[in-house]
Amino acid sequence: MKQFLKSAAKVSAVSAIACGLAFVSTLSASAQTKKGLEGSYVGGSFQTGSGQTNFEVYGRYDVRQLPISVRGSVNVADFSGETFTQFAPSVTYDLPISEKANAYAGGGLAFGEGDSTAFLRGGAETELATNVVVFGDLIVPLDDDVDPGFAVGLGYRF
Repeated sequence: MKQFLKSAAKVSAVSAIACGLAFVSTLSASAQTKKGLEGSYVGGSFQTGSGQTNFEVYGRYDVRQLPISVRGSVNVADFSGETFTQFAPSVTYDLPISEKANAYAGGGLAFGEGDSTAFLRGGAETELATNVVVFGDLIVPLDDDVDPGFAVGLGYRF
């Protein structure tokens, strides 16, 4: 039963991301072409999931000619006295919401010491002040043994 509930929660999270992006795209389809948040950034975030809260280094590389970004994070976590490092690169489709804000969704592969797992990533980012970006991610691993996570952070845009 516990396994079923975990799977149902993951399917619900992925569905919510897809529905949210579909809703935003219909709103922006009727508007003028928006550029959204442009540029790359690097920063840090706090990620929570599996009963743990960790700090991670996070970055976005903006592919200028396409509506995609390459994102990545390095997470160093302490589980029961053991330190684990995990790398999580991903590719996302960026959907402009306003002049300086995007919603995004995509997928990637988290790997490090031990197992690796594919994941889906969805979130939003906006410029808070000149060259200061705030972002939030929902990370849904496709492995039933790993819980979804949420990250909120700040970055410096260049």
